[in-house]
Amino acid sequence: MTSRIAIVTRARAPYHKALQEAFAESLGPDSTLRLFYPANSFNPFDETKTLPLGPNITTEWINSARVDGAATAMLARFRTEAIGTQLPSRALWKSLADYRPDLIWAHEFSPYTLASVLFAKRNRIPVVVSSDVGQSNRASFPWMVRLWHKLWGHLADGIIACTPAARRPLSGERIPVIEAYHAADSRKLTPSPAQNGQRDDTTTFVYVGRIIPVKGIDLLLAAAARLKQSGQTNWKMKFIGPDHQNLGATLIEKFQLQDHVHITGFKDGQALATEFASGDAFVIATRQDTYAAVVHEAACLGLPLIVSQHAGAAEALVRENQNGHVIDPEDTATFAARLKLMLRQETRTPMRAESRKTGEHFSAHIRATALRLWMKESFAI
Repeated sequence: MTSRIAIVTRARAPYHKALQEAFAESLGPDSTLRLFYPANSFNPFDETKTLPLGPNITTEWINSARVDGAATAMLARFRTEAIGTQLPSRALWKSLADYRPDLIWAHEFSPYTLASVLFAKRNRIPVVVSSDVGQSNRASFPWMVRLWHKLWGHLADGIIACTPAARRPLSGERIPVIEAYHAADSRKLTPSPAQNGQRDDTTTFVYVGRIIPVKGIDLLLAAAARLKQSGQTNWKMKFIGPDHQNLGATLIEKFQLQDHVHITGFKDGQALATEFASGDAFVIATRQDTYAAVVHEAACLGLPLIVSQHAGAAEALVRENQNGHVIDPEDTATFAARLKLMLRQETRTPMRAESRKTGEHFSAHIRATALRLWMKESFAI
């Protein structure tokens, strides 16, 4: 069966690219996947790491009005995905009509993507919506986001859950749902051979991401300081990410952890992969993350996981005492105790194997194949 699938989205990120490329591969060479992006949307990532490529993938850049000035500042303050800065576009409607898709996959309910949902309903073709938002994490979003999802969610024929919370949409509709969490491709992200060696003398914890308050950097360093105060010194911690406000440097000095904690700064490509894979365990103390895709990358690399309960990935990826631990980052004593457990190689070794299994199970290419089958079974596409 040949199919034409349209993805309408403003979002560009490496974890989107991984799933989109794998999904296009699952369609087969005679089917096509076309992505429709707004031409003037902001993208914080390197384009080469976010735009999917493949023999049956094409991209269209759609002219769409963008809200600027005071309105943009207000929307940024509310951090809203539901309203955003890109407005509906007639050009998108025309481009979809020219492409004649068999199914439309819209990412989130923004005004820009809403035009594609309405196009699908007008032309009586299936439309599925991928989203981070659901019943259990609704408190993390402004009221306008919750209202927007509840209102327009009734138009979706299916939901692609990008987080565990999204399995129960705010609309309350009983429609087909499939999990396709933000993920890396485990075929491309593999454990370092050095991890098989004996490195029991010093345990390296790694954190990957921006060094900002919402990521709980202060909570992580407070737990690290407690670990040091307990007499444990055979460890180090590596922060791989930008520290533009010097938050990390200031806190490292405050907790007197200069001999243990090192900030590498921003890394990407092979440099990031090398730094990341050099760790013995991964840790994130975030105060709020709808998912935290970096946890899946760590799992693919075979790193034991210490993950904040406030990250959606904790529910999806962490198997308690098997591949790591879910922690309350505010509970410094328990947090430090979990770090201490990871100092023993005999604890980490079986967890590494379990983490890798988890990374493979949720790999983008595995979920893409399941997503393709779901579309066939649910919508005969």
